[in-house]
Amino acid sequence: MVNKKSFTNYAWGVQGRDRVRIKRDSTAVKILKGIAVAGMVIVAASSPYFVPNLLRAIDRNKRKKEWREFNQSLRYLKSRGYVRFLKETPEGAKVEITRTGQRVVKHVDIASLKLEPRQTWDRKWRVIVFDVPNYKSKNRTAFRERIKELGFWQAQKSVWVYPHECREAVMLLRKFYDIEQHVTYLETTHTEDEDLWLQKFHMEN
Repeated sequence: MVNKKSFTNYAWGVQGRDRVRIKRDSTAVKILKGIAVAGMVIVAASSPYFVPNLLRAIDRNKRKKEWREFNQSLRYLKSRGYVRFLKETPEGAKVEITRTGQRVVKHVDIASLKLEPRQTWDRKWRVIVFDVPNYKSKNRTAFRERIKELGFWQAQKSVWVYPHECREAVMLLRKFYDIEQHVTYLETTHTEDEDLWLQKFHMEN
């Protein structure tokens, strides 16, 4: 059984060496995403603010406390193999993101993905149909749980529906979980089950 909290608060990988578990709102994630944008940064030994755009979210009035947290988080990222220190000196260090770290950033982005329902329905139903082979069962489970969390409703075993725009999100998810060729996205304005679908989404015709 998949714990919903895992998908809400953490970013998860789905297979073998790619499996990760990291709080998506943690200082470590903020640092990792900042390094991902820059590719490589130089961190001064005396202050993290040597990196101008890395920690904008940190309250400068709590500089000492946040510097300790910054330092601990950076060391944690290094220990997990998410970043590497290219050069360390008493003055500071050059830090770059690794391939593993880049995968973690993708996991975090997926975990943070949200769908915003429109106030006015365009009378189109978005339908996802998938038939994922058993050797990718973990990918299938992760994909299914993620679309469920996003608000899709299961009409049949491998058929899920949603009443608002979501194509970009579905394309992103099926690519991320490496099941693109097994997932089909459809849009339709006609379905014999519309009354039931409207009821499930608490909508009126």
